[in-house]
Amino acid sequence: MSNADVIIEVLQQEGIEFLAGFPNNRLFNSAASHQMRPIIGRTERAIINMADAYTRMMNGQKIAAIAVQDGPGIEASFGAVAQAYGDNTPILMLPGAHAPAMQGYDPQFIASRSYRDITKWATLINDKRELTRKLEMAFSALKNGKPGPVLLETAAPILWGNWEGEKPTYQSPPRLRSMADPDDVERILDTLLSAARPVLIAGHGALYAEAWDELRELAELLQIPVTTSLLGKSVFPESHELALGCAGRTITKAAGHFCNESDFILGIGTSFTINDFTSRMPKDAVLGQITNEPSDVAKCRAVACAAVGDARLVLRQLIDAAKAKVGDGGRPKDSDMLAEIAALKQEFFDEWSERLLCDDEGAISPYRVIHEMNTLFDKSKTVVTHDAGNPRDQLVPFYSAETPRGYLGWGKSTHLGSSLGMAMGGKLARPDWLSVNFVGDTGFGQTSNDVETAVRSNLPILTIIVNNGVMAGYGNYMPDAVEKYQSSATGGDYTAMSQAMGAYAERIEKASDVRAALERGVAQTEAGNVAVLEFMTREEPVLAAASKWGM
Repeated sequence: MSNADVIIEVLQQEGIEFLAGFPNNRLFNSAASHQMRPIIGRTERAIINMADAYTRMMNGQKIAAIAVQDGPGIEASFGAVAQAYGDNTPILMLPGAHAPAMQGYDPQFIASRSYRDITKWATLINDKRELTRKLEMAFSALKNGKPGPVLLETAAPILWGNWEGEKPTYQSPPRLRSMADPDDVERILDTLLSAARPVLIAGHGALYAEAWDELRELAELLQIPVTTSLLGKSVFPESHELALGCAGRTITKAAGHFCNESDFILGIGTSFTINDFTSRMPKDAVLGQITNEPSDVAKCRAVACAAVGDARLVLRQLIDAAKAKVGDGGRPKDSDMLAEIAALKQEFFDEWSERLLCDDEGAISPYRVIHEMNTLFDKSKTVVTHDAGNPRDQLVPFYSAETPRGYLGWGKSTHLGSSLGMAMGGKLARPDWLSVNFVGDTGFGQTSNDVETAVRSNLPILTIIVNNGVMAGYGNYMPDAVEKYQSSATGGDYTAMSQAMGAYAERIEKASDVRAALERGVAQTEAGNVAVLEFMTREEPVLAAASKWGM
């Protein structure tokens, strides 16, 4: 057997079902000979985005592996891996490496060295006897603790060489979860019970822990409203009477109001990392935190109390302790608070209804497209993801997520065009779901060649382009460049381009045609076709910004 066969058999033992990436890498041939499906993209970036989304959809219970060539392949992969690292996605990168005799000379690229800042663990294999032990270490890192990408760089002579002697043994590392110190749990519970206006904010860790049932049970038991981070969106049904909506770079009125009114905000599975694409909690807010990573406790903000452990297990501890204090039936429904939430939701819709229901002549409002998506799609079997920039900021507050992983929020690092690969990963993970990416024309232009990857790989996704012919909102950052040189203008016929790539595609120019076009696009995906709908929209950088709430 070849050394590549050794690696592939370990991947199969770990339940990995496909190998994504771009050749040349010996692992692709070994994967095929072992009945493991290779999925080859047009670009490393898009195919890594696909693998990233697949792993998220599986909540890390299944992990995607990506193989690329030494040198140019792993160099071109850097941005997508950096994005996965920013969002703590446990993917396995398996690049080749230059032969050992070449590794000591500049300018040879050594991925295990250069990737250390954007991976949880990165190492170089120059000796085939290390293969299974390094793979055991890699999967232990992927399965346990704070998630993140892992990179195993294997020298080309090893990948292309043969294993001699007895077949090596591999011991799959266990998945380990821990409860928190009971005293820490009691402190959090006492703070929740004594607070007059507590709020729960659920992050990505709550999804990875698959803690949505426990989150809902705690919220209902103690009558505490729930918001989510951008990455945590979908862990709590946003139509629920206690749901405030998402607190991302843009935010619902209910989330902004309650977070500002709150005297205690408990983060569940969130690091409270301060960045440009997640709401900052109000500066005077008293915070508590549940996280599985000790280094995230009070990382960016002081916390009054914290517990370190798996979000699902710690929530169960909280629920059991709460029932001991308030009874199994919990607190009575807080009718006044529920009425306040409902009123804020209605006010928010009313304030934006002119855009959401816009039926003007001329270019379509992107908010009208979002509204029709929100009211048309079957939320029980649809996953929607945004792209970077205005599409994200417009979509997040107005698309209601109802099912865990029915929305893929991403973006501590926000690469334009990533949503195409993300939608492919959503479809790969849930073949029976509708998988949709909502993208602007500038973002689509970044990765549009991989429409052909979706077609060729039989991943019938629905891409919704809101094409306003400009980089929306960039005029605020470079007004002179826009005025003198039209530097924010973009062009292209993305309908024709998508058709040339083998997709069903159409251009929509009237608001009155939006819903029917979406229905046709959904029908095309159900027939097994990739669909691209290009909506000709106006530039509308008017946002429900979290900054307006001081967040």
